[in-house]
Amino acid sequence: MSVVGIIQDDWAAEPGVMDACLGIWRGLAARKTHLDHYTFTDLQLLANEPDLALVTKALLYLSNPRLKVLKTCMMYEFRGGYFELPDEEVAHFSKGEGVVHPELGQPLLETEILVCFTAGVGLQGKDKP
Repeated sequence: MSVVGIIQDDWAAEPGVMDACLGIWRGLAARKTHLDHYTFTDLQLLANEPDLALVTKALLYLSNPRLKVLKTCMMYEFRGGYFELPDEEVAHFSKGEGVVHPELGQPLLETEILVCFTAGVGLQGKDKP
């Protein structure tokens, strides 16, 4: 079954979430190349949806292991640049544990950690939008 078909089946009872998911899928699948990282706002624009809770639900769904359309990642700022947190620090964060700045070795505050998204492996063998 195509990604579009899966989304339509899974969200038939919630058309707002379905439309947001399809908007994001179609917007990403139509791209020849992808950005290194997408912000929530980037993806909200593709969803064409002002309701933040609905977009959040769509992003969580598209990041799930079944579809892998998106991969959630976490970044931190260092010397004016933004870098992805190593997997072991993401694991600590996911468990509610402290996260250590990879370069400085000091704890990072939650407010210093940025959530973003990358194109997942589910976009590599994409259907036509």
